[in-house]
Amino acid sequence: MKKITLFSLIAFVTSTLYAQTGTEIFQSKCVACHMLKPMMDKTKMKAMKQEDRMAMKEKMMKNMKAPPMNKVSAKLKHDFKNDKNTFTTFVKEYIVHPSKEKAHCMPMAIERFGLMPAIGQGMSAKDLNTISNWLYDNFTDDWDKSEMSKMSCGTSHKNGKCGGAMKKANMKKCSAGKCGTGKCGGK
Repeated sequence: MKKITLFSLIAFVTSTLYAQTGTEIFQSKCVACHMLKPMMDKTKMKAMKQEDRMAMKEKMMKNMKAPPMNKVSAKLKHDFKNDKNTFTTFVKEYIVHPSKEKAHCMPMAIERFGLMPAIGQGMSAKDLNTISNWLYDNFTDDWDKSEMSKMSCGTSHKNGKCGGAMKKANMKKCSAGKCGTGKCGGK
């Protein structure tokens, strides 16, 4: 029979009594790269002229280390048809073992930001479960395919290449089916 040390007993009691919330996990593990939401609200962005909107997005992109978490959650919910079990299972696996092949982000996101680090490797199963559920429950944005294609790829496409201000922000190619709409041009 194993001896129970005082340290292991204290660690067990502490972890049982103090469970981190999704917000606490997000603050300690995710917020260094992922913003909770974009820097500017959708309504204000839509009211701007196309050139001003693209210039603003380019400026915001310079400061971003990863896509905003509300967009990540919206994209995953869209891809998994709002199936919470599939969403949470994917998140728990992906944050422990991220890979380009498993990624569900827009194609240019990995090119722009790189692959996320395996932040979940040091997390307990309980914390993985907490954060994956929190990411599903905490964000209510819908995935707007047409908005994303215009934002990511610009609106001018010639020979499969993206035009507009985002081209300058390392958004080089927009191949068919990769703009979020299945068609280049965001239509």
